[in-house]
Amino acid sequence: MPLENLKKNKDNPINTAIVAGALCLVCALIVSTAASSLKTIQEDNIAIDRKKNLLAVTKFPAESMADSQSILDTFEKNFTTIIIDMETGEEAPDEALKAMQSIGKTWDTKDELEKKYDQFTIAKTKRDAVADEITGEDKANIKYREKYSFVYILNDSDGNPKTYVFPVRGYGLWSMMHGYLAVKPDFQTIEGLVFYDQAETPGLGGEVKSEKFKSQWPGKEIYGEDGEVQIKVIKNADTSYKHAVDALSGATITSNGVTYALEYWLGPEGFKPFIERRKASSGSSDTADQETGVGNG
Repeated sequence: MPLENLKKNKDNPINTAIVAGALCLVCALIVSTAASSLKTIQEDNIAIDRKKNLLAVTKFPAESMADSQSILDTFEKNFTTIIIDMETGEEAPDEALKAMQSIGKTWDTKDELEKKYDQFTIAKTKRDAVADEITGEDKANIKYREKYSFVYILNDSDGNPKTYVFPVRGYGLWSMMHGYLAVKPDFQTIEGLVFYDQAETPGLGGEVKSEKFKSQWPGKEIYGEDGEVQIKVIKNADTSYKHAVDALSGATITSNGVTYALEYWLGPEGFKPFIERRKASSGSSDTADQETGVGNG
């Protein structure tokens, strides 16, 4: 419709609808273009933030995290990233790549897989090739578990594993809490636990990110003598407790969410097959099993 006619009939509802529709279309194009152009930057920032938290849970000094390039350089220099089959615990980058290609991802190399694979998003796709539905008890409330997961390995100066870092998640009161758990090569002693993405109640469950809560984890032990996961968050836990840390004040559901997340991801449907495989290959399986019970569950 000519612009002159619109001006003459500005009180006509049809003209109002046309103008509103045109305005919406222009705004949608602007927002869509901006979102598309910023997507790469957003993905890079998310990747950097995750690496920063990986460094934090393994106690790298602050200067290593002063800027984005320092974070990337420190991570690249000190960490090895592997992709494992969650069911078998075996390294399986080729199988993971094929699975991703089967759902339409056009990645051609393992390098691309390591750069672009987002296991948390993959789990939400509910696609059989890349994620399994939780059919049994799901206390961590994750609903779907990715078939392939990253495991991050911090190496010492001789190139030997010094710390293993596992991605973990579980639902709290309001949100899915995403974190990293760092353990020593004995797969029994915790070095740290950080939650980098959560939306729990500020001042209550949100304290899951606080230094006070994080400071309780180093030195705590994961498995009991029966081989079952014993580490948990409980009310009034004494610092001498080797399998427990003190709960978040006024945040029972969030505290339980942390317990259930660790119980799941350190159990047989989580990283336990990988843990058992690594312990066996290191030749310490028999001794460790006697000490920790791992492998009996």
